[in-house]
Amino acid sequence: MNGARRAPVAGPRLSYRKVAYEVLSVYRRHWKFLIPAAMLILLPQAIIDGFLDGLEIEGIHSIRDALTLGAIPLTAAVALGGEALYAGLVAAAVVEWRAGHPIPRIGVLIASLPMGRLIADDLILSFGTALGLLLLVVPALLFLTYYGIAPAVLKIEHVGIRESFRRSRQLVRGQAWRVATIIVTLTLFTELAMQAATYPFHDQGHGLITVIDLVAEGALEPFQGLATVVIALLLIERRGELPEPEQLALAPARS
Repeated sequence: MNGARRAPVAGPRLSYRKVAYEVLSVYRRHWKFLIPAAMLILLPQAIIDGFLDGLEIEGIHSIRDALTLGAIPLTAAVALGGEALYAGLVAAAVVEWRAGHPIPRIGVLIASLPMGRLIADDLILSFGTALGLLLLVVPALLFLTYYGIAPAVLKIEHVGIRESFRRSRQLVRGQAWRVATIIVTLTLFTELAMQAATYPFHDQGHGLITVIDLVAEGALEPFQGLATVVIALLLIERRGELPEPEQLALAPARS
């Protein structure tokens, strides 16, 4: 025996049924938290999108034009911050559910989140996905498959930005097809559900459409967030590296 640490042995492959069970279980138990939190986080982006919708800028000829152009990076910043915040809140909801705990007050949860690193992870994911789409759809899907759980890993394992992406790739390796299938299925489901929810109102005023969009997205956004966190937890678990639920729930978040 040379004392060298043996590499963890991966367990059974990722189970579609188990992912669906955990996502639906957490959603059913914590929907009163997940849906309002999603709507609250999406609201600023919806307001800015509504302001920008239909505006065309051919040059800066007035203060209004300048404000409109200035709102574009603001929209991106709000979206990134919101996605990062919600990813952290969803991760906390899943961890608390596994530990059998009620969800703490939202202020306590937010204070525990490594927001800077979560935003950085989301920024890298957004840039990588956009670049992949420019190179056609397959590179974007591959990028999301191997690195889409990085923000969840960052929150669960309390690691740095680079380590979260390295760890995401390591966990997904060998299970990429199953992870990609879940991503595609959820994307199609949420998109079709959004279209079905808003279609009866397409002839109504823009304000009503914005409200319907916000409510529908608030109800559907948790599914994608929960699936990401559950996939990360199950992939860590299949390698035998997941702490006990009590330890996981009490693990401190490093800034």
